[in-house]
Amino acid sequence: MTSGPTMISLDKIHKSYGALEVLKGVSLGIRAGERVVLCGPSGSGKSTLIRCINGLETRTSGQILVNGHELHPNCENIADLNGEVGMVFQQFNLFPHLTVLQNLMLAPRIVRGTPAEVVRTQAMRLLERVKIADKANAYPGQLSGGQQQRVAIARALCMQPKVMLFDEPTSALDPEMVKEVLDVMIDLAREGMTMIVVTHEMGFARTVADRVIFMDGGVIVEEDAPASFFSRPKHPRTKEFLRQVYEHSH
Repeated sequence: MTSGPTMISLDKIHKSYGALEVLKGVSLGIRAGERVVLCGPSGSGKSTLIRCINGLETRTSGQILVNGHELHPNCENIADLNGEVGMVFQQFNLFPHLTVLQNLMLAPRIVRGTPAEVVRTQAMRLLERVKIADKANAYPGQLSGGQQQRVAIARALCMQPKVMLFDEPTSALDPEMVKEVLDVMIDLAREGMTMIVVTHEMGFARTVADRVIFMDGGVIVEEDAPASFFSRPKHPRTKEFLRQVYEHSH
């Protein structure tokens, strides 16, 4: 386990859409350099939770601190967190009319006002890191899904975030492309990036996670280090979920 300072602190997070309560008082602390995998059935609140962390969703109640900064409940001060949190989505969300390089350069230029030459150099270095530098001048539509997702990861890294959130980053990919994206994520983890990953890729969780957290029905049901989480799950709902995942993968 990493023993760094707390990077993300969630205290009693509730989120409701009308009468539907999606998060029911979730509390969680993530330390700098820690890699946490969130898993659980569809509708358990995993994606909503990480979307609250970077202000894509407003929470109904509870407190969120990112690197010591409190995110206001209505998220209007999200700019104060100025790119501390990067996010990669299930769908790649690249701008189709911009080249790969332009997609990477956009946010640092607009949000931070970083000079174009500085951003271009950094963007090319990141494209090399995700093994796709040869596609810098291609458009997203000319790339495979796996390549587009690697571009999306590089784009998030372009803002030099302290935390990376991944929301089922491989679930929209063809099976043969999953590995190339997971490999990039494994490299990031080895470099010490603080990561929260919502995924069903249990092999990735075993390889990379410091902690695996199982959510169901808007609450954290169980959390543990991967070795004991997978070999000795305690809660019946966790056992049932893992059984279904294994059946699906074999």
